[in-house]
Amino acid sequence: MKNLIYKEFKLCMQPLVWIFFAFVLMLLIPNYIYLVPCFFVGNAIFQTMQVGAVNNDVLFSNLLPVSKRDTVKAKYLFVICVELIMTALYVGMIFVNHKLIGSPNMAGIDACPALIGGCFLIHAVFNAIFLPVFYKSGFKAGRAFVFSAIAVFAVMFVFEGIFIAAGAAADKSALFAAIESTIDCWPKTGRALSAQLIFTGAFAVLYAVVTWLSYLRSASIFEKSDI
Repeated sequence: MKNLIYKEFKLCMQPLVWIFFAFVLMLLIPNYIYLVPCFFVGNAIFQTMQVGAVNNDVLFSNLLPVSKRDTVKAKYLFVICVELIMTALYVGMIFVNHKLIGSPNMAGIDACPALIGGCFLIHAVFNAIFLPVFYKSGFKAGRAFVFSAIAVFAVMFVFEGIFIAAGAAADKSALFAAIESTIDCWPKTGRALSAQLIFTGAFAVLYAVVTWLSYLRSASIFEKSDI
């Protein structure tokens, strides 16, 4: 497994991935949809898979003296590493945003700890669709990316829309007022911080479960394929 993961980072990972990590700087744009950089990480993973498909990475991996399931596992571990690196960068940029901007975000959720929960949600949606669809053929990365991108933007639209609505109608709804005072804000009280940590933790668990189920699905598909 160690050698397979080494292959992913040394032979498959494209330099473009590091460029897409820089899109986390979008968190310094006032009144912006701060989940968009998560989509670009998915795009970076797609580009890596697309180049790998052109270079017959799946066929090469299939010829190695390892099980198909292990090759899929290595690919998932690579994807998870990329996503967690981006999530870690988000943590740093949230604090930078608070220091440099420090104002509410009118375009969706604020740059706050709860935003990390949104990152886990977007990554979970991407993992649930992209890799299982890709492994149905082993080379149609573009098709898999289209399906996953549609799902990601649909979820992003709903997620951000909830916080936009909460900000607009906080004075008319107790629920929206609670969201604005505990989730969609920089936590100034222990209650708000606890709520945001629980919020983020719930989505982190969702990410872990969805990614694991996605891996099981992809491995099952790939084991039955004739590549």
